[in-house]
Amino acid sequence: MPGSPHAKLEVLTDLIYGALFGETSWQAFLDALAATMPDAKSTLFFHDAVARAGGLSLSSGLENTETEAYNRYYAAINPWMPRAATRPIGLGVVADQMLPREQLLKTEFYNDYIRWIGCESSVGVTIMRERGRSFNLSTLTSSADPDFNRSNAELLSELAPHLRRAFDFIRREHRDPNNENGLALFDAIGVGIVYIGEDQNIRSINSAAERMIAEGEVIGVTSTGRIMINDGELASRLSALLRNRLQTASPATTLMRMKNTSFKCTLVKMQSDFITEFLEGPTVAMIIERASLPLRPDLNDALLRIDQLTAAEMRIAAGIAAGLSLREVARTNDVSYETARSHLKNIYSKLGVNSQVGLVRRLMP
Repeated sequence: MPGSPHAKLEVLTDLIYGALFGETSWQAFLDALAATMPDAKSTLFFHDAVARAGGLSLSSGLENTETEAYNRYYAAINPWMPRAATRPIGLGVVADQMLPREQLLKTEFYNDYIRWIGCESSVGVTIMRERGRSFNLSTLTSSADPDFNRSNAELLSELAPHLRRAFDFIRREHRDPNNENGLALFDAIGVGIVYIGEDQNIRSINSAAERMIAEGEVIGVTSTGRIMINDGELASRLSALLRNRLQTASPATTLMRMKNTSFKCTLVKMQSDFITEFLEGPTVAMIIERASLPLRPDLNDALLRIDQLTAAEMRIAAGIAAGLSLREVARTNDVSYETARSHLKNIYSKLGVNSQVGLVRRLMP
C-alpha cells in the first residue's frame, strides 16, 4: 500500500469501521493490510495458550492448504505464541521480540511452514485476551529487516485500539444473540430449545424445554445453570461440538426415554462469524421434540433459518405460529398492519415460504 504511515493508518482505520457497519468486509481490511509489506499474508487468528491450539479465522494471501496445515498441526508448535500469550495487549511487535531469529531458524515451524509459504518473519499485535485465549492480528512477510518490520509493528499498535472498539461493539450487539422472541417462536410450535455455550452453560432456554426436561432424568440443569446429560453418546457429542471452534458439524440426534413418553433430542452447532465465535465461544442449540409427533428432518434447517430473523420478525412469526391473524399480531405487537405485513414478507423470504399456511407448515410438527 503506497503512501505515508499516516495515510496507511487512515485507510486501514476507515476499513475497520467500514467492515464493522457492513460497508465493506473484514477481508478487504486484511487485503489492504497485507499490501503494506512485501509478499505478505495477513491474518486474524486466535490462540489458546492452555490447550496449545489455535486457528486462522480469516486471512489474506494464504492458500486453503496452508491455512488447514496451520490449524491442524503448526498452531501447536508455533514458537512465537508463548511470548505472544503474555505480551502487552495492543502493542505491536516484530517476530524477533518474541523469539531471537537465530533460534527461529532452527525450528520445524520455520523450516517446514514459514519458508513453505514464502515468508521469513512477521509482525503482530494481541487485540484481546480472555481465559488464556488471545485474539491476534498478524502479518507474515518475506522481509527479515527488523527496522522495516518495526515500522509496520508500530502501525499495528495504532490500529489495535480501533480494532478493540470494533470488537467491543460487536460483543454488545451479540450479547444475547438468542433473544426471547426466538425462544417464544419455538414455544409457539411446541418445540423445546436450549442454547448452550462453553462449559455447557445454558445461555437461553424456552418454556417448552423446561417442561420437557422436568419430565425425565436424561437431561437436567445444575444449580449453576449448566446442562447435565446422562446419556453418554449425547454428552460426548455436545462436548465435541463445543470444543471444536471454527469447524462445522452435522447435527446429532438421540431418542431419549422419559417417564411417560419419549423425546427426540438434536444438537446443532449454530453458525456465527469468526469474531462472534471468538468473543462468545461456540453455541450449540439443543432441540427437544416429543417423539410421538412426526419426525421433522427439516427442523435443523428451519432453526438455522429462524436464527436469521430480526427480533421484530420473530415476534410476527411467533404470533402467526400461535394461530393469530396478521391483524391480531399487529395489534398485539403495537405496530401497524402495513409494518406487520412488511415483516411477514421478509419472513417468507428468509424461511423459503410464500404464504401464512406455508409458514405454519414450515414450523409446526
